[in-house]
Amino acid sequence: MHGETANIGSNEAGDSLVIVRDVDVSPASVWDCLTEPECFKTWWREELEFEPKHGGRFLEPWKDPAGRQRTTRAKVTAYHPPRGFVMVWADEDWDFDTVVSVTLEQRGSGTRVTIEHQGWQAAPEAERATLLLDHRSGWSAHVAKLAAHAQEHDARRKGH
Repeated sequence: MHGETANIGSNEAGDSLVIVRDVDVSPASVWDCLTEPECFKTWWREELEFEPKHGGRFLEPWKDPAGRQRTTRAKVTAYHPPRGFVMVWADEDWDFDTVVSVTLEQRGSGTRVTIEHQGWQAAPEAERATLLLDHRSGWSAHVAKLAAHAQEHDARRKGH
């Protein structure tokens, strides 16, 4: 059931990025890895804050390729356990916001994880393609780590 597709495309609202990955564990197990702070920090990054609830915040400090300290901030604007959530998302130096939607769907005994990151039409045109490619790479890496960790987490819970 493993597999990932990553698409950058246009929709009526503008540019969007969609990452889809099938994971061989239940939606409940994937949800735990997305919303339990210690599980989340294990596969994403220890140095972050995430409040998985409506109105909660996401705060991630990171370094760009030039070694400059950056911060990504988001606010959870919709929260629907165990199906997904939506966040308004921006890096500290952006003068525009984007929207990240995380959706979990039952697929047989597994889960389809979909990350849709939209709102890129608001990005400066000269930077848009690079931002989309960078975020496609980043989201693909995060979803791969989530899938691997969710499978390990699920196996440990089942005593394997």
